Amino acid sequence: MNLKKAFLLLTILINIRCAYAQRGYQNLQEYDYEPYHFGFVLGINQMGFAIRQNVSGLNQTYNSTQFNSATGQSDSLTSVEPVPTIGFTIGIVGNLRITDHFDLRFVPALSFGERELNYNSYLLNLNTQRKMTTEQMSIKSSLLEFPLDIKYKGARINNARPYIIGGLKYVIDLSSDEKKTNDTNGIFITKLKQSDLYGELGAGFDLYFDWFKMGIEAKMSYGLRDILVRDNSSMYTTSVSRMGSKIFQLSFTFE
Repeated sequence: MNLKKAFLLLTILINIRCAYAQRGYQNLQEYDYEPYHFGFVLGINQMGFAIRQNVSGLNQTYNSTQFNSATGQSDSLTSVEPVPTIGFTIGIVGNLRITDHFDLRFVPALSFGERELNYNSYLLNLNTQRKMTTEQMSIKSSLLEFPLDIKYKGARINNARPYIIGGLKYVIDLSSDEKKTNDTNGIFITKLKQSDLYGELGAGFDLYFDWFKMGIEAKMSYGLRDILVRDNSSMYTTSVSRMGSKIFQLSFTFE
């Protein structure tokens, strides 16, 4: 089950809970009128890439100095496929009340994850035999995130309140190799730009309990920059005209 299906299941369960909760006592009745409050967030994320392939860089023949292979004489790349993987997120919540329905939220967080790229190509080996092969590369990421979001809250239904959220997020990749001169992993794409700016949009529910409020939120973030550091001598970079980041996150906030 991927994260989006998990969020859909949680949404159904929350709606069932809300239907039963309408007859109960309303917890934390004055909570939403406080000017500001704090908390923490725990989440799981699915990091990936949004790739636009360079058609002119595909289906060309490259020699062995232009790709990472000790057994091949030449290679012809046919496609590049991103493979998202699961990671986790921890952070701090800061919330400022603007009006009854709007909040300003600053949630600095640290996200850990890994992204994979599959390079599908035809490889000509030393026996002049041509075969289809897939090279897989993993890129680890440790993202320091600084999002500034506007949260629009719907009408409270007893102990539940739906909301939508959106804004911008500045991100620093602590695992970036952008400034390194020596590439110890060969000539694969290992160098990504260290900083990026994301646009993000999400939705969720706030659930009010006796002593705290818990939020369940799903959010999609798209990087606005091309983060690939190019090496024009390698087929792994000439085959990509743009590489952006994208992150789906399912998070739980406690405030």
